[in-house]
Amino acid sequence: MARKKKKPDATESGELDMTPMIDIVFNLLVFFMVITDLTQKDLVDLTLPIAYMAQEDKPQELEDDRIILNVDKFGQIIWRSQRRTLGELRTILAAQKNLYQRKQQRKGKEAFKVFPNGAKATKLYVLLRADKDTPWQHVQWLMTVMAQEQFYKLEFASSKFVKGISDSSGWVSGEQESLGGISQEAFKAKGGQ
Repeated sequence: MARKKKKPDATESGELDMTPMIDIVFNLLVFFMVITDLTQKDLVDLTLPIAYMAQEDKPQELEDDRIILNVDKFGQIIWRSQRRTLGELRTILAAQKNLYQRKQQRKGKEAFKVFPNGAKATKLYVLLRADKDTPWQHVQWLMTVMAQEQFYKLEFASSKFVKGISDSSGWVSGEQESLGGISQEAFKAKGGQ
């Protein structure tokens, strides 16, 4: 009987099988593409108001601790890329507050701040991104709903004042009108920081 010659496998011949590594890289690529899409879903393209003292947005320790709400220039509320009514917003805020409370309980942390008068409010932040042309009344209605749902931590999104980018006067297009036509130095001289 003739003996069959045994064919060496990839590890015996010194070659590496790259198939598992390719599978892992592909799965990581898909994972990061999905995650990137989800994080950008909360942001809507808006023209934010300009503020002298605007600070760079530093994500919270946990992104779960913040809700992002957008209000376009027509006063429409946009949450997770969908337009919502004030009634729907009330339901969304209540659901998010309850979800946050359950998460904090699992971690053994407090989800509410209790005030000296016995009132309590959620520690969940709301980042409000309102277009610079949004009528204030729409923002006020949204803040009223937040107060009714026991939200007290509110951050307003704005663009930082940047001098000297656009024209010969040193103003970026539209900044002079929105800031009352004064320079940043004049603003600081009047008591601004």
